[in-house]
Amino acid sequence: MAKQQQKKSEETKDNNYDVYFYYGGIYREGYEKLTNLIEEKRKNSKLAKSVIFILVTFGGDPHSGYRIGRALQHYYSDHVNVLIPSYCKSAGTLVTISANQLFIGNRGELGPLDIQLQKEDEIGARNSGLDIFKAINHLQERAINSFNSYVKDIRYSIRISTRLSAEIAEKLTDSVISPIASQIEPMKVGEHQRALEICLEYGVRLANKSKNLINNDVLGKLTMGYPDHGFVIDRCEACKLFKNVKSPNNDYYIKQLDDLAIIKLERANIDLGGAPDVIDLTDVIKDKQAELNKNDESKPITESGNE
Repeated sequence: MAKQQQKKSEETKDNNYDVYFYYGGIYREGYEKLTNLIEEKRKNSKLAKSVIFILVTFGGDPHSGYRIGRALQHYYSDHVNVLIPSYCKSAGTLVTISANQLFIGNRGELGPLDIQLQKEDEIGARNSGLDIFKAINHLQERAINSFNSYVKDIRYSIRISTRLSAEIAEKLTDSVISPIASQIEPMKVGEHQRALEICLEYGVRLANKSKNLINNDVLGKLTMGYPDHGFVIDRCEACKLFKNVKSPNNDYYIKQLDDLAIIKLERANIDLGGAPDVIDLTDVIKDKQAELNKNDESKPITESGNE
């Protein structure tokens, strides 16, 4: 028991971090709030060397996600820790690429790095940037399979030449596929392609600084490798993508932050895709540290190690 108390005390004393809790959508407003808090600390010479950035979001704007990640890397160079206690989707995943160390709680999850785009003629409705490419790939596979099937059926059932069978199969395939393919808008394809390229390019720039992705193929996996926008990337899956991924349970100080975030989320009615807010928890956590250290030091330890 005494050794555990000593371990907790040493652990919290060594942790000199600034702590911010970001919840809500990833938007420019959230970036501005975060940088204002950081600038205020720097102006008062209170900026710590390291940061723990607690992030809970359904995603949002990739440009703002990039700015948030870049801000963390700029002010806390090579000492960026990101804690994910709950949902962290889409543009939120982009922010996590800026981290040198990633903590994912038992309830935490990331999501694919594909951006939700506004649907035309649909108020508030969005679809994933991957949807249109999944549809095109499926259509391509369907066309190939249909053509091959028609050729074989015609060739062996009617017993005509392969060339003539192919010509008939081509027309049959076209009659089935063309009405579907004609509904795909080239401009919309270009829009979705640009959205994915934006995520990819921002991810490259953040990863070059953090050096926390396992390899260069990970960004391709995050943007195009998962079947659905809501796909759950838990801590186990994240270990296949990032070099430094830990559970908060292995660090007493981080575990307290994880618990604190979960409690706030359960007590407050927070729209994780709505207007963002950023809370500076540094002083709150330091007060709890001081109380913990005081309680530990007030309990005497005998030579045998027992209280």
